[in-house]
Amino acid sequence: MNNNDQYFKTDDETATVIDADQHWVTVELAEKDTCHSCGAKMICRPNSTGKRILKIRNTINAKVGDTVLIEQIGANQLKLTIVQYGLPLFGFLFGVLIANRFIKHSIFGIPADIVQMFCGIIVVILTGFVIYFWSKRKAKSGFNVFRLRQTLNGKFE
Repeated sequence: MNNNDQYFKTDDETATVIDADQHWVTVELAEKDTCHSCGAKMICRPNSTGKRILKIRNTINAKVGDTVLIEQIGANQLKLTIVQYGLPLFGFLFGVLIANRFIKHSIFGIPADIVQMFCGIIVVILTGFVIYFWSKRKAKSGFNVFRLRQTLNGKFE
């Protein structure tokens, strides 16, 4: 295995704290070559400046100007991905398959296939509510995908 492969590098990044209070820090991360093709721009570029910015819980008492090491929590990212993408997908499939088992003929002139698809869509909408309340509960419990690991010496360049 090639250790220079970008997919096997550590998930740590350095950043500069640009705003801090006792509970949260806002950090600015350095631009990388892969940023232009990344699908997570809405997470790390929340404003119109185009800079990579994250708001993270201040677990290490970081101050404005500090250079910090940020770690991605893989297990939490996996949980989040499964809930946000897997649950609606499996819900849709489950809704269509259950509807296919019970709906064999057209209803009110609507073909059975279309009714089955609508049943899948209804299940996706219901899972959306489940995801919404799960997300609210997790946010209150301190669920994070990123965390501060340590403060580094020197300024971020």
